Amino acid sequence: MVKSVNRIFGVALAAALVSVATTARESDQPQATFFAPVEVPLVSVEVFVSERDGRPVQGLSLEDFEIFEDGTPVTISHFYAAPGVVEPSTGDSPEHDGQWTDNGPEQDLYLVIFFDDTNLSRGRRQAAVDHLSGFLGSELPADLQVMLVRYDGGMHVDQPFSEETDEVIAALGEIQGSASLSRRLDEDRILREMENSITAASLSRQGSLDILEAAGYSLLQNIDSYAEQTVHRIRNGIANQKRMIRSLSGLRGRKAMLLVSDGVEARPGERLYRAWAQTFGDIPAFQLESKRAFLRASRHNLGRDFNDLARFANGHRVSIYTLSALGSGQARATSAETRLMDEYGLAADQATSEDLTMSYMAGITGGRPLVNSPALSEQLDTVSVELASYYSVAFEPTHVGDGKYHRLEVRVKRDDVRVRHREGYLDVPRSERMADLTMAAAVHGVADNPLGIALANGEITRRGDGTYLVPVIITVPIGGLVLIPAEEEHRGQISILLTVRDERGGLSSPQIREYPVPVANAHLAAALSQQAGFTLRLAMRPGKQRIVVGVRDDIGRTESVTAIEVLVGDSAGVDG
Repeated sequence: MVKSVNRIFGVALAAALVSVATTARESDQPQATFFAPVEVPLVSVEVFVSERDGRPVQGLSLEDFEIFEDGTPVTISHFYAAPGVVEPSTGDSPEHDGQWTDNGPEQDLYLVIFFDDTNLSRGRRQAAVDHLSGFLGSELPADLQVMLVRYDGGMHVDQPFSEETDEVIAALGEIQGSASLSRRLDEDRILREMENSITAASLSRQGSLDILEAAGYSLLQNIDSYAEQTVHRIRNGIANQKRMIRSLSGLRGRKAMLLVSDGVEARPGERLYRAWAQTFGDIPAFQLESKRAFLRASRHNLGRDFNDLARFANGHRVSIYTLSALGSGQARATSAETRLMDEYGLAADQATSEDLTMSYMAGITGGRPLVNSPALSEQLDTVSVELASYYSVAFEPTHVGDGKYHRLEVRVKRDDVRVRHREGYLDVPRSERMADLTMAAAVHGVADNPLGIALANGEITRRGDGTYLVPVIITVPIGGLVLIPAEEEHRGQISILLTVRDERGGLSSPQIREYPVPVANAHLAAALSQQAGFTLRLAMRPGKQRIVVGVRDDIGRTESVTAIEVLVGDSAGVDG
């Protein structure tokens, strides 16, 4: 009996290995062992090739491309030309499916529109929704499916993946009723306090220095608090974006995420610290502290977090498109509360800093930065053309799951074109790939089960703390596993991975356990037609839960995922 206990978002997990049932039938000789070949996952890169004026270049072939991994040329094993770049002279109709040199990775496109409601004003969200509704109502690639997600401190799927654009447009309209918050409100409040403190001091006939010193200390504490809270909020948002990206990697095809926000702060509070130093730096009590304003801001540098997010997206074949209110520097120019920022030239610095962060994430993932402005419709038209006008090149790496980040460069043998693609990828370890598959099943309901594993839940009982104990029984056909012969037994090895999604969209982190599957040589023939059984006991809150289990044959390199829906609580017939 093997037991382990973990806690994942309030879900307690206890796993017990149930011994394999065998019969009395014996075999004189061990059976032959069958090994599955080690598969090498393809690395696919979507490449956008355009003329100087932005028009897609048509008619390129495999021979026009070169691809380099970490500076070393690799052989292109698969090549695909999308419908938008196949020249009409080929005789294909507009509805053709593109051109392959060989069968290769699927090219269906999954687009997630991700609203960051912790950093998005209602007015700008409304403008984005209006333009996006027009975009979805236009002519789009036939293989496109769209999903709507909101993040307000928790992740909510407002519209699962659908190719029915009318459904998605309707769901977009309903998003307007949800709450949102622009972090600029807090920043503007602190700036107003600075201006008010200067005004109060200037109106005071005596004690103005005391008033400024008291205000300066108070404001510095407020800025510290603002910066720390903003860092926490942004990091939580990045963690949820990574979860969504990870779930997408379990889908076969192209993936893109359109991140809608008011912009991102790479160094939260930096402009406030600088404004504070400009305002109070001449006061003797603050001269030293004003020189340390940059050091205070540097403690909250999120540049590495955004770089990690972009690389994470590359590792899971997800392009990031960013849609923000910035881009032209106009977001703050009309704000009556930002005179102090404008006076010190900080408004322009803000726009530039946030633009660079958004553009960076889009650029290295092969996406595109978009601006939430009246010209957004034209920008989305460009995206629409781009989604149907690309080339895909793929190669087989010499390494498998090494966990390292590898840089990519795609070259086109023409001097008069522009080439854009993701700049690298993370060679995800096999254990993480299994987690990706379970996340995809939990969020999108997509599962593949070649091992034929089965799930069932046992009797649900209520615990003293108000949660419920839910036994989940997993059975794995032994005949589908690769077994290694030893002196007295054949031994298999499996990994079991579990994640849970509740009815509110909450998602637990995947938890993994490894188990041996020993079968005595004398019982091998009988065991091959039987099941290995495992029981996971979960402490769960009331409500509808989707329990996803992934099983990996660690020797045969085969992975299976399946799920069950369980209604936990009084409504499920459990005694209350």
